[in-house]
Amino acid sequence: MSLSSRRRAQTSPVAALTALFVVCAAISGYATVLDDSLPTTDRDLAPATLSNVESTLTDDSGVVAVSRLSDAPDACPDGFSCRVVVAVDGDRRAVGPDAPTEADADSTHVSVRVEPGRVGFGTLRVEVWR
Repeated sequence: MSLSSRRRAQTSPVAALTALFVVCAAISGYATVLDDSLPTTDRDLAPATLSNVESTLTDDSGVVAVSRLSDAPDACPDGFSCRVVVAVDGDRRAVGPDAPTEADADSTHVSVRVEPGRVGFGTLRVEVWR
């Protein structure tokens, strides 16, 4: 057989692309599993906690009920401390201990029921720390 044989060390392009796809999929799967297994202490917890707290505080019409503020700490992640603050029309109500300076924080604008029949525009803020 000559050194320039057409049959030597060749493969089908479809087989090569399939093998490349399988290797890339395996590496991506490994990286995803590895990322999910790492501890979550360095991740931002405030956005997810803010979403949970907002769901806990809102009524069926999507308005934050200040009367439910005492239920807000139940929406915080296990093993973490949190402070929830609702501010509307110069009135500021909070539940939870004062947050340290390194606490992860996030806030959003919400509609707040100030009194029966009166809804104001306010801010919901969550601070989370270990």
